[in-house]
Amino acid sequence: MQRVGSCSVSERSYDLSSIASKSFDFMAKLFKDVGNLLILIVLNVIPIVNFIVLGYYVRVVRADADEPPKVSDFGGLFIEGLKLVILALIYFIAPIILLAVGGGMALIAGWGSPFWGRRFLAPIAFLFLALAVVLFLVILFFALPAFGLYMRTGDFSKAFAFGEAWDIVRRFGLFNYILFFVLLAVFNAIASAIGSIIPWFGAAIVGVFAMAFSFKAISLLVNLKYPVPPLPPPPQTQV
Repeated sequence: MQRVGSCSVSERSYDLSSIASKSFDFMAKLFKDVGNLLILIVLNVIPIVNFIVLGYYVRVVRADADEPPKVSDFGGLFIEGLKLVILALIYFIAPIILLAVGGGMALIAGWGSPFWGRRFLAPIAFLFLALAVVLFLVILFFALPAFGLYMRTGDFSKAFAFGEAWDIVRRFGLFNYILFFVLLAVFNAIASAIGSIIPWFGAAIVGVFAMAFSFKAISLLVNLKYPVPPLPPPPQTQV
């Protein structure tokens, strides 16, 4: 996947409103190729196969694509998506465990007696689930730039280059980064709510658009440290 466009690094704007605008424009451009969009939606509906869609957006970040590229190299995209999933499992193992324990307790509370279920297990289950959500957001807050570094460079070790990740935050400004994180969180929360309205496939359909917005925003953030060089001009033909 090649980057479309040739603006220089100095011409790019990194303020939050610009990132939001460019990310929304990138998402809207999905409709320019309806066939490509339908492929992404169908792939995203199927569990495990939807790793291909994750890999697609990883490559969007790597190339800092200005427009959604054609879906191709399905095997390569699947591997890219699988790597991102493995990275997420490494980072979020603790909240995943809390979520599993809390969910298990909630199920037991539902099956148990009113005393053990409602008065004892239910509050503990809620506490575990709440801790899982809070811990997930805290980890994601610090991990997001590192995820972006990995996706841009393709170097798995960059996902743990915390100094470089913090340098991105420093360059952008901590307050701006907080607003950036809130923007992504609110956008994805709204997208999830909309997706829940559509039975069965809503989350998968809306997810294609939510990832387009989010991954493009991450790509623009990573440009602060690892900008993708502009494409070279086409060779001059001599007459």
